[in-house]
Amino acid sequence: MKKIIYALLIPLFFISCEKYQLDTYPTLDGTYVVSWIRVDSVNVYEGNQGNHTVYDGDVSTPIGNLTVGSEKVSISGRSFYMGYFLQNGGDHWSEVYNCSIHQGVDGHWDDLRVDYIERPCNFVIEEDGLEHMLLKCPASHNLTTSNKVDLWIYFSRIGP
Repeated sequence: MKKIIYALLIPLFFISCEKYQLDTYPTLDGTYVVSWIRVDSVNVYEGNQGNHTVYDGDVSTPIGNLTVGSEKVSISGRSFYMGYFLQNGGDHWSEVYNCSIHQGVDGHWDDLRVDYIERPCNFVIEEDGLEHMLLKCPASHNLTTSNKVDLWIYFSRIGP
């Protein structure tokens, strides 16, 4: 009888010692505030490094003007919200855009696409921590100055 009990308990012991793993990578859904915006430029003809400027205040970006330190955005499912305001004690958003987030084979988030007004804006997700998100706008070329411009937007998570 003892042998039968041991035979039944040993497999149960090994099955119950499985390592816990998340089924998927944590979601990016949440509300964020713009913490900083950096613009780097490189002259593509001469190879000179241009300015590496961190901006304050209102900054023009591919998804409209963002105010560093106070502008809030939110991601929820396939929606990207901008234009936060309080009304009747509740949170509201004046702008809503479709978005899609692509996940790589390693489980990390790779790209964020926001269908902003007339044109889609594609961002590379450089960092996707639980408390922050760093987006890089792929290089765009300014034909008048022959500069390649990279734009980084750093968001700090402030809520669900």
